[in-house]
Amino acid sequence: MTATRSRLAPEARRRQIVDAARTLYVERPYDEVSTAELAAAAGVARGLINHYFGSKRDVFLEVMRSSIRMPESELPDLSDLPLPERARRTVDWILEAAETYGHAWLAASGAADLHGGGELQAIVDEADDHAARLTLDALGLPDDPHLRARLRSLAPLFKSVCREWQQRGTLTRAEAADLLTDTVLLFATKETTR
Repeated sequence: MTATRSRLAPEARRRQIVDAARTLYVERPYDEVSTAELAAAAGVARGLINHYFGSKRDVFLEVMRSSIRMPESELPDLSDLPLPERARRTVDWILEAAETYGHAWLAASGAADLHGGGELQAIVDEADDHAARLTLDALGLPDDPHLRARLRSLAPLFKSVCREWQQRGTLTRAEAADLLTDTVLLFATKETTR
């Protein structure tokens, strides 16, 4: 008896494939996942992977793109709070996103080191820039290129602290929040000589 396949709109089918691939890539490295496995996990014919994405690498890149970009979830207006409190609430908001996306975000955020290549690094860089812009906005600071660069440079620290907290258990959530809040305040407010 053959299973009947449902017809989905192209965007829904792409999302179905990406969601299935994300699960596989959290469990195993890119090189250990075949196109046939991707298709089976998504419940589609193997040819649809190529039709919608072109290649297994293109699926992987889309998984990475969707996994590491900070969601623009609801962050309340913090403008009436002092800067240290805005920073703490912003860091808490980022840590909540890290809890929500958990291992998928942590695996994807470190993927540039594991899989190299200009395309993947460009995705990571774009996500880090997006996160820096959201953070500046939440802090009520101008979107100044120099400030954004300073906050972008914190991206590896955020990822590392989240790994220590979520995967290794060497930091508590409160310790992670304290460390990151202090660092954001230092990097976002300290005057530098150029």
